[in-house]
Amino acid sequence: MHRCFPALLSGVFTLAAFIGAPSPLKAAAPEKVTVDQLEQALSVAHGKADAEMAQALVSLELTERLSAARLAHLKADLPGERSQQALAILADQSAFLPPPDDEIVADPTPDSAATRQMLVQIVNYVNTTVRQLPNLMAIRETSGFEDRPQEDRVDRTGTLSLSYLPLHLVGQSSVAVTYRDRKEVVDESATKGLKKGTPVGGLVTSGEFGPILTTVLADALKGTISWARWEQRENGKIAVFRYAVPDQKSNYYVKFCCIMNGFRSDQTPDLQLFNERAGYHGEIAFDPADGSIQRITLEAEMPPTGMVPHSGIVIEYSSVEIGGKNYTCPARGVSLLQAHTAVPQGAFSRANYQGTPKTYLNEVEFSQYRRFGSETRILSGDNDPPAK
Repeated sequence: MHRCFPALLSGVFTLAAFIGAPSPLKAAAPEKVTVDQLEQALSVAHGKADAEMAQALVSLELTERLSAARLAHLKADLPGERSQQALAILADQSAFLPPPDDEIVADPTPDSAATRQMLVQIVNYVNTTVRQLPNLMAIRETSGFEDRPQEDRVDRTGTLSLSYLPLHLVGQSSVAVTYRDRKEVVDESATKGLKKGTPVGGLVTSGEFGPILTTVLADALKGTISWARWEQRENGKIAVFRYAVPDQKSNYYVKFCCIMNGFRSDQTPDLQLFNERAGYHGEIAFDPADGSIQRITLEAEMPPTGMVPHSGIVIEYSSVEIGGKNYTCPARGVSLLQAHTAVPQGAFSRANYQGTPKTYLNEVEFSQYRRFGSETRILSGDNDPPAK
């Protein structure tokens, strides 16, 4: 049975109570809804204006993960770009949550022998298949979102009072990423011809092609790995393990740019990189037939009162044809980080950052996969084109 909310109308959650409400001056507690309630609410509100739908969606928070397939279906029925973007943000924020009950398969839990065999398949996949990926190139499209907590910000000109803004688009970038000799780099020469858009600041993500997978698996084998559940996908059933890595066995670092540490002698800001090792936990979703990774989540275990109280990454993989062969490659990703950014006047030090944490969210999509390098075709004299 679904939990009831104040905005129920005839037993169905509705967006109507939120549409037309003024934008909040401060962050209000979001209305929590399940995926089923969201689907019903969007159906009831069909035909509303784009801006109204977007404003209503900003007031919600999902209690379950909204899958990419369901997101695509719901976005297709929305009236415009603003509401579609608001729904995408809502889905991105739910990426670390468990799926709805109707996506969980009630099959028996595998015994210890079957579980060990699955783990062996994952290890073989990461150590063999991933390492045998060809040198390739892909386009990485990143959309960066930030909110703005209500705060009194102090700068060199005095105190500035800022009102609350929900997560909103602050920048987009398009870069060519090369995976060559098991290393991931941004190909600057190929990127120059792309339309970059407004640069994405604050939160930068990388490592989707292999470093994250190999790091997580190596650390998880030194931590704990246990069975989680079966999930149903469009192309079949997948298995899910959960894992946890203590900080003393972790090789994962949370990085954030940047910490304002006062001013230098020339009056320019003294900016420092936040870079701390952290324990973490998450899930590995994989094909039980061959161990191929379909989805991986990573949530850092950060001090709740620290400068960065939360940081996490989700990467989803899919089959891609490259050079006539199919490979499992990154398809999309979500990175989420919260950081305290307000400081008392003149108190620029890590310990003094406080207030409501600011949220940074990056949505990443990969496309246009192709082999890295040039192709050459040699024609014999018999195949010369006829003279004109």
